[in-house]
Amino acid sequence: MLTPKNYLPTTPPVVIGGLGGSGTRLIAECLKHLGFAMGQDLNHANDNLLFTLLFKRKEALSLSQSELDTLLIIFLKGMNGGDNFTKFELDILNDISSMDRPQHPARWLKERVRLLLSQPKDRPNTKYWGWKEPNSHIFLDYLCKSIPDMKYIHVCRNGLDMAYSTNQNQLKLWGEIILGEPIKETPCYSLKYWCESHKKVLTSSKNLGSNFTLLNYDKFCNNPEEGIENLSRFLEIDTTNQRADIKKLIQPPESIGRHKNYGIGSFDKNDIDYVRKLGFDSI
Repeated sequence: MLTPKNYLPTTPPVVIGGLGGSGTRLIAECLKHLGFAMGQDLNHANDNLLFTLLFKRKEALSLSQSELDTLLIIFLKGMNGGDNFTKFELDILNDISSMDRPQHPARWLKERVRLLLSQPKDRPNTKYWGWKEPNSHIFLDYLCKSIPDMKYIHVCRNGLDMAYSTNQNQLKLWGEIILGEPIKETPCYSLKYWCESHKKVLTSSKNLGSNFTLLNYDKFCNNPEEGIENLSRFLEIDTTNQRADIKKLIQPPESIGRHKNYGIGSFDKNDIDYVRKLGFDSI
């Protein structure tokens, strides 16, 4: 029986995940400058929309190992220019794009399928490849088992700043599942989701060992020389010739430290302590 491993190229992928608005777009852009093939169907934020189509839905969390394997095989075929989708796989694509889902109407989903089936049937002309989709962290346990030699970059911003972000899509979609309770779209629940998500990621990452890195976005922006050096070391790629161009991409956003405009009195003390534990400012 064929498994996702049968469809993996020789070089393992680099996967970028994180909470929405955490800076994953910048890190994906850095990888693109280094020659990484990040997929055919990308949006302005460099999200791999084929992964979004297949995995960004609550039902995917209740699928069996074999059902998830089928989704991953479809994804890998799409990433590597495959055109030999089986009737079973095509039926799945038609099924998951047939109805509106939270944050994505059916017409948008159908467009993803159309682009997948009409894309050039050529393997990317580079040995480096991967994808960026923030929601990848939700499926990190599964991905670790199915692609054990992959590298995973989890981009992390100060949870207190993230609590006041306008991008709360993950909280809305996954919040009740991750937290195990009804949620409200408030900064307090946003921080709770941030904390619980990162605890889950750090537990799952133990399966990856040195192939996992928690990339502090604030530090990356404030000290780009060190950030690029650390990223190069993790990727095991000589970035000497591209460093000047990559450095130009890095502009610290004004939203760093925005929590200071609101205060932290409404947050749970344990959540604030966890923000400090991960090395972020809580003043």
